[in-house]
Amino acid sequence: MTNIPHHRILTVGTGAIGAYYTWRMQQAGNCTVTAVCRSNYEAVKANGIEIQTVAWGEGPHVFRPDHVVKTVPNETFDLIVVCMKALPAVYSIPDIIAPAVEVSPDAGIVLIQNGIGVEDPIKKRFPRNPILSSIAYIGVTQNTAGVVYHSGSVQRIVVGLFEPIEGVDAESVLQTFGERCKLGGLETIVTNDIQNFRWQKLVWNGAMNPICILSNLWTVSNVLADEKYYQMALTTKKEIAALAEALGHPMPPTLVDMSMMTSARLADGYKASMVIDLEEGRPMEMEVIMSNPIRIAEERNLTHIIPTWYKLHSDLVKYLAERSANSQKL
Repeated sequence: MTNIPHHRILTVGTGAIGAYYTWRMQQAGNCTVTAVCRSNYEAVKANGIEIQTVAWGEGPHVFRPDHVVKTVPNETFDLIVVCMKALPAVYSIPDIIAPAVEVSPDAGIVLIQNGIGVEDPIKKRFPRNPILSSIAYIGVTQNTAGVVYHSGSVQRIVVGLFEPIEGVDAESVLQTFGERCKLGGLETIVTNDIQNFRWQKLVWNGAMNPICILSNLWTVSNVLADEKYYQMALTTKKEIAALAEALGHPMPPTLVDMSMMTSARLADGYKASMVIDLEEGRPMEMEVIMSNPIRIAEERNLTHIIPTWYKLHSDLVKYLAERSANSQKL
């Protein structure tokens, strides 16, 4: 038994990331979990979610939420965990989670999402709820509804408070969430500078996503095998790290080298997230992975630091517009 307080947990976006991390939070005990599912609703409702992983010994491992729903309920929760992709041009996450947040004035809103600026719409709509900004480091996919495959053994989460709130004990919400993740067996880093970690992850996402697409090489291994694009990836990562530094986020001196090594260790055929979304006709996280940070660079007159990345963004915008126009002609 643990001394962790009872949590009523709502997970919004119970895909691969949402399922795996909520499963581990549930394993810490003393909680009730409600999972919002969309395309996998019927499968999860009937059988739960099978987790195929070697990280926890021989299975079968099955995540069974206490409640499975199609939409966010008008109920009170302690933790509202958002694992949907940040796609502000497609949907409003504040609107989606509002039924629960509006009756949960003390709930911590956990954003397990990539990119820069994901917290701003939440802060604007719900200024009195603690926002726990989080980054996932894990390889998981859900190719079949209700079945999540975990590649390797890495299962890390980095979490920090977005901003303190006067008169709200947001720090205790952060610490108890971090403790739940640790008790669930996740490698958990609780930080007081989450934006630094966001920029560190952006060094990989911001470079590899557009290069994989615009090179027409698609996979990370193909990009790294081509000297021209290998050098472009290296240069772009250096530029993003330099921009982060200029914005007051000191980057580890070995970050870019480690990022290139991480890229090289990925399995042949590994594709960056935006590549997969493009192939499957889904909206991509263009806004938070590229447009938001580049807009910040423009506002601070720092685009001279990122000439390669700046052009990649412009080229990708044009590429996507042309692709959309051609598809509409068919």
